[in-house]
Amino acid sequence: MMIPGGIKLEHVLFSLKTFGAGMLAYWIAIRCGLSDPYWAAGTVYVIANPLAGAIASRALYRLAGTVLGAVLIVLLVPNLVFSPLLLSAAIGLTCGACLFVSMLDRSPRSYAFMLAGYTVSLTGFPLVNAPGTSFDVSVERVEEIAIGILCAAITVQVVFPWHIGPMLAKRVEGWLDNAAAMTRSVLTRNTNRAKLQDERHKLAADVISLRSFTDQVAHEGVRGWNRAERMGALQQRMIAVLPLLSEIEDLLNTLERNGPEVSGPVALTGKVLQWLDKETSATRGETDALLFDIDAEQRRLDDQPHSWEGLLRQRLTGKLRDLVEVWADCQSLRTDISSGETHELRQHLAARHRRARDLHTDYGAALRSAVSVFILIMVACAIWIWTGWTYGAGLAQFGSVFCCVLATMDNATPVLRKVAPLMLVAFVIALLYQFVFMPALGDFYALVALLGLVLIPAGVLMAVPATWMTGFQVSVNLIYMMTLGNQVSTDFTAFANASLSTFGALALATIIMSTVRAVSAEHSAMRLLRSGWRVVSQIAAGRRQVAPELIAGRMTDRLGLIVPRLTLLPPDAALLENDLLRDLRAGLCVLELRNLRPEMPDAFRLGLDRLLDQVSEHYRNDKSGPARAERESAMAGMVDECLNQALAASGTTARRFGNALAGLRSAICPGQPAPDLNFSDRGTLA
Repeated sequence: MMIPGGIKLEHVLFSLKTFGAGMLAYWIAIRCGLSDPYWAAGTVYVIANPLAGAIASRALYRLAGTVLGAVLIVLLVPNLVFSPLLLSAAIGLTCGACLFVSMLDRSPRSYAFMLAGYTVSLTGFPLVNAPGTSFDVSVERVEEIAIGILCAAITVQVVFPWHIGPMLAKRVEGWLDNAAAMTRSVLTRNTNRAKLQDERHKLAADVISLRSFTDQVAHEGVRGWNRAERMGALQQRMIAVLPLLSEIEDLLNTLERNGPEVSGPVALTGKVLQWLDKETSATRGETDALLFDIDAEQRRLDDQPHSWEGLLRQRLTGKLRDLVEVWADCQSLRTDISSGETHELRQHLAARHRRARDLHTDYGAALRSAVSVFILIMVACAIWIWTGWTYGAGLAQFGSVFCCVLATMDNATPVLRKVAPLMLVAFVIALLYQFVFMPALGDFYALVALLGLVLIPAGVLMAVPATWMTGFQVSVNLIYMMTLGNQVSTDFTAFANASLSTFGALALATIIMSTVRAVSAEHSAMRLLRSGWRVVSQIAAGRRQVAPELIAGRMTDRLGLIVPRLTLLPPDAALLENDLLRDLRAGLCVLELRNLRPEMPDAFRLGLDRLLDQVSEHYRNDKSGPARAERESAMAGMVDECLNQALAASGTTARRFGNALAGLRSAICPGQPAPDLNFSDRGTLA
């Protein structure tokens, strides 16, 4: 198989390290007299990763999951072995519950819960005929996997270790450069909206990817933990960039439609562009000077007679200031990361990042996955009991692994279809090895050389993301199909039956997952959109109090999850008309209005409450439904009534009230005509 970009030295080095660790683990397990030493070698390939932090993370949580699974086996099997149906249900429920928890926790530790679930299935069913050995077998399984983990972790840390930190820093640099390029496009208005939206989607997806790398770098010791803290603080500011650019783009376009000549805050965009072009070398004094000019323009606009265009200019000026502050923070944090220094800004943002982090959780998808693995185990056990096939337990064992490993995919059927021929390749190689070549081998070293003919090339494929699946399936399936023990096995009947149960498990998993939990990309994306709308509705109704950083992080996370699904939709899909960043902006404006409400007189509160109720209903219903235009028109009218009250009043609260209303109108009513403001005197705000 061709590797994109060709085979590189680091690919070969990774493969040799993995193969060496696998054979070392196999040798140690044999020397210790463990019954299934192939589990040690297989574990090395299961957790193999070129990066030290990634393999340390997987090693830690694989060991934790194995220990938890072993404990559950000791509790379940001896007590329920005399009731096959009850034992099957208990193992199915345990595996499903562990998978459910795993899918709700989107951090690296989710691997521990998932592994605990299918460890119960893998190890528990073979113990049905010997329940008295449950404790001994569980302990041996932990020992075998622990040996594999230690060999893999030590090898990757000692032999030419590759750390995630430099790669992560490079990825962050690329993200900031791309965001800066998009900022220039927004401020100069020299690109179309579709292209800008694609760029925003890509940046949101990159935030998800960077968060995953940040979680892994935290496992690279004290230095890695410090770098992860800095990266977390920087990512918090990166998240703030996307809604800012979305609103600045809308405000600039609206002002440009109002007339060919724009000045005031729009002219500030030129200064921001000049500052941005030299942002990496801009001094703090230059940044302060730019902020001073923006504040001066803000004061000038505050003194002018109120108008809709004036509100938009005030809003734009404030967002330009926010953008400059965010980019200045990003630059300080970038310098902090490069130099290794510790700044007060980083400490403050990192603390907020730890408190505010709350990722999207899909309880429906998690429940669907848990139900699918439970159904598979029950169906497999029914076939096993009904046929009396000794190797029927493999249907439940390996079927549960397929269901768990692919649980996060909307539709795993295409992947399972790709796995089938790769498993067949591994089966043919294992057949030749076990019954043709291995009986003629004289010692352990000859066996190592023979295995290297396949495992080393497979390891090279594993080093490249594009070919990882091929290398992983061939290497892992080869090791487990051969069931390498202390002696060469020539029992063809056992080999054929075990292989048949593995392929049967693959077929059963394909059927169950395609019927029980497979959903379309459009359905999954719509669920994510509606979860975001539900949050905005709850905020507007006053049923949820959240910090702005929390809602921004959660909505950006949803957008990042939606992006890969949007690429699978046809160009004319109605779902593509939705803009989650606008919904995020609406949520932030509603949150600000909610916070301002206690400071307002009763006359102001009545109109605001009617508006917020309408916003809540708009987002509670299908926002993209047929009544969308009518609801947007009604909301625009209510916003205009509140704006007239705000413009007729004076004081800081009135200005903040009007500013938030302008932002809300821009977010939820982008296609509505400019409001007709009459400035009638209806009250004052101090």
